[in-house]
Amino acid sequence: MALAHNTRKWLLMQGFACDADSAAVADLQPWLRVTPGLSTLWILVGTALQSPAALWAFSLIAALGALSPYHLFDVVFNQVIRRVVEATPLPPNPAPRKFAMGAAALWSAIAGALFAADHALAGLLAGLSLGMAGLTVTLSHFCLGSWIFRRLTRT
Repeated sequence: MALAHNTRKWLLMQGFACDADSAAVADLQPWLRVTPGLSTLWILVGTALQSPAALWAFSLIAALGALSPYHLFDVVFNQVIRRVVEATPLPPNPAPRKFAMGAAALWSAIAGALFAADHALAGLLAGLSLGMAGLTVTLSHFCLGSWIFRRLTRT
């Protein structure tokens, strides 16, 4: 299966080697949506509940994902889900995607802090905007955090 032009471009932007092994990435590309999808769900539920604890817990998970080769949700996919769907394991996260996870960790922590400080409207705006960024990468593979990484590193 060949990758669509924009899918290929946005996966390259995230740091995945689409040129080196295009067939493998094409097979994996639907599964590369799992971590952003689960992240988005967590963020939106935490935001809807106006729960600092939920948003701070996600912040910790995202920060650990930024600091290690795999996000916790990648590990869940690799150890459980992929066996059910008969997929190959997800590769380690490249630098642009790890940067995006770090940015999401900070963004989520800020949203949680806003709720904790009784700034509900600002917390909702922060949480919903993070949720929209997550939904965008889940649906299209365009990752705002990876885009920012590329602009900052000029790569």
